[in-house]
Amino acid sequence: MRVVRSVLGVLLALLGLIIGAAGAVAAFWLVGPDDTIYSGEQHLTSKGLAIASAPSLLDRHGPTLHVNARSTDGKPVFVGVARDFDAASYLKGLAHTELVEVEYPISISTRDVKGTAGPLAAPDTLDWWVAKTSGGGTQELTWPIADGPYSVVIMSADGKTAPDVQADLGIEIPDAFLTALVVFAAGLVLLALGIFLILFRGRRTPTPDPVTAASGGHGPPQHGPHSPGPWSPGPHQPGPQYPGPQYPGPQQPPPQQSPAGPLRRGVALTAAFALVSGCAAIPEPNTVRTLTRPAVTDETATAVIEHYNEVNNAASSKRDDKLIATVEAGNLLRQSQAHFRISRALDKAGKKLTKPYTYAEPVIGAPSFGSYPMRFVSSAEMSGTSEYRHLGVWERETAGSPWLLTFSAGPKKAVRLPDLAGVRPATKADDAKLVAAPEAAAQALAEYLTVGAKSSRAASFASSTEITEYLAGIARDKAEALEEPQYFRTATVTTTVSEPPESFVTKSGTALVFVYLTRDYLATAQPNSWLRWVSGPVVAYSPSTVRHDNALTKKSLVDAALLIPPKGGGKIRLVSLESQLIDAGGY
Repeated sequence: MRVVRSVLGVLLALLGLIIGAAGAVAAFWLVGPDDTIYSGEQHLTSKGLAIASAPSLLDRHGPTLHVNARSTDGKPVFVGVARDFDAASYLKGLAHTELVEVEYPISISTRDVKGTAGPLAAPDTLDWWVAKTSGGGTQELTWPIADGPYSVVIMSADGKTAPDVQADLGIEIPDAFLTALVVFAAGLVLLALGIFLILFRGRRTPTPDPVTAASGGHGPPQHGPHSPGPWSPGPHQPGPQYPGPQYPGPQQPPPQQSPAGPLRRGVALTAAFALVSGCAAIPEPNTVRTLTRPAVTDETATAVIEHYNEVNNAASSKRDDKLIATVEAGNLLRQSQAHFRISRALDKAGKKLTKPYTYAEPVIGAPSFGSYPMRFVSSAEMSGTSEYRHLGVWERETAGSPWLLTFSAGPKKAVRLPDLAGVRPATKADDAKLVAAPEAAAQALAEYLTVGAKSSRAASFASSTEITEYLAGIARDKAEALEEPQYFRTATVTTTVSEPPESFVTKSGTALVFVYLTRDYLATAQPNSWLRWVSGPVVAYSPSTVRHDNALTKKSLVDAALLIPPKGGGKIRLVSLESQLIDAGGY
């Protein structure tokens, strides 16, 4: 038994020593009273413009992340946390340094990612950071780590210079210090118990009586008949009765305690303690693999529109092609720049400039995206008119690029638009639910505008004054040419789809579709005749002094906004139709 106790005591003492040492190291060196494990301050630099963590670095959620960073040259530093697709888009193609491993509390491992030199948009001006801090001195960022792929980004606040920082990364685990203290105390208890078992000798087992051992049995001694004992009585005289010595009966050995019992209970107790305390502090692995977010908040969208108002009015007053390109893109930019060109040609003195106007009180429809480009829809009041409102599509090409207006329509206020709350990008699955797929509706509209009211596609659309006026304008263009048959042989106008439409589905199931069309005008000359453009916006592209021997041409961009109802909801409605001349000439 003493051997068993000694072995068990040694095992418990060793186990307690290991557990106690681990708890002491965790409590007084790794963690500390703030429950935070730090990597230790490290010098981080990059040949590019940013230092960003790999998505796999934050692969668990629950704890709180602490990042302390300061620039070694005293310049302002930026620290931010972003969803991985935002950070990846922001840094795509640019040289930067990636954090691939943090060994607490030893070091940080990095690798260089090759790319161009930038520059980047100033990070603090971007709206998609989950958490951020920026400025001089030591910047401290604290963020409860969420489930999903996120990245930490450290860079210079201007987005133009390479970062050179001292950084310290920490993970705060709730009750980690208390857990470490409990583990330390448990180790001490096990150590003390082990020492007690080693030193404690226990109660000794009683030694048998020597007489019993000599007689070879139990009971009073036996004497022979001729040798009476000293206490034998005389004849016929009873002597005193002595019971003789009393000996205990056969002894049962004390029950032996199996060493497996305490050991099994000790293991169970240790396992239960680990589950309740230590394992409770271990962060959960991430379960979310992809993230999405609304393209923009209402506050940011309103700020984007206000900025557009300011820049657009400034560009219009100067007829500045470059300035308008900072707030518009795509075919809308082509329309605006064409308008400026025509205005410069026909109004050199600038006496008929577009009056300033603004879009106010916007209602925002912000779909959720998990990649770029991102888009949102706005419906806003237009200053200077009580009849129309503005309907726009805004796009951000990358995480580092600005929001630009890519489509602008002016539906009448009398037109009832669907609620933009909860709007989402249309998918192929939506095609089967609508009276017409967006691309099919765009093609049908182009054919309708080319052929006219007799087109078989006309039946797909609800009655529209916009279409009626558009077709009347085409008829006038043709008639003007054919009024001079001695010079003009034919005049045709065709309308085609310029690019795939932008489509969004509202909560009601109605699709809001934005379509760009190209209208091409061709008037051919009679043999032995020549033609020229004489007046109007076309002379901004083809002065009246230029002669064309075969034909006159002009091209316009047409923007149309459609409402496509779900099946059984009626016909396609055209809510806006406007055109802008973008080229003219001949051959």
